[in-house]
Amino acid sequence: MSNANPDPIKDSDPANEDVVSEIKDDSTLLASALGGWSGVIDSGLPFVVFTIVYLVTDRNLETTLYASVGTAAVLALLRLVRRQSLQQIFSGLIGIGIAAFLAQRTGNADNFFLPGIITNAAYASACLISIAVHKPLLGYVIEAMRGRDMSWVKDPAAHRLFSTITWLWALIFGVRVAIMFPLYLLGQTAALGTLKVLLGYPLFALGIFVTFRLLAKAKKESESTND
Repeated sequence: MSNANPDPIKDSDPANEDVVSEIKDDSTLLASALGGWSGVIDSGLPFVVFTIVYLVTDRNLETTLYASVGTAAVLALLRLVRRQSLQQIFSGLIGIGIAAFLAQRTGNADNFFLPGIITNAAYASACLISIAVHKPLLGYVIEAMRGRDMSWVKDPAAHRLFSTITWLWALIFGVRVAIMFPLYLLGQTAALGTLKVLLGYPLFALGIFVTFRLLAKAKKESESTND
């Protein structure tokens, strides 16, 4: 006979099921705000193509740019057919277009990665500034997507939670910049392309997982306090 205590997160109690459902919804909302899994894949694939074609063609920049931009265009068309967010479709195309323009105008393949480095630096800075002024950015993002008001600002526990989550994403964006920018300065094109992907998918997954755990812990503690 087993003496194991039931896991509260898996308990059949409808209240617990509501907690699990809300936590999963929160994580889904955050993933969507950051572009979702399809957004992560779509944003990374043109850089994979760029790196492979650049090396295979013996650093032929023109052919490489055609291949990468063409990949981005095909992905955008597929998303359009699937009736996905037009904002993500066009922002992805614009981002790749700017990167290709910089690389083509300067004749420097490394500049294809510069807009991404700048964007991550901006995200990290925004997160850090929001924490410094005691208005954690991810709190506004998550609560706005939940369709709630901003009353969490006056709740110390919620403020600490969203500050922690904002620190998490500031770290993720900051790590990307800290690794990619030195490689950009050193002209390591192949390494930039490889790490662009490695620092995309895995870090995105890690960020969503840790955010999920933080939301889950806070929700369970809140439910326990109210019982």
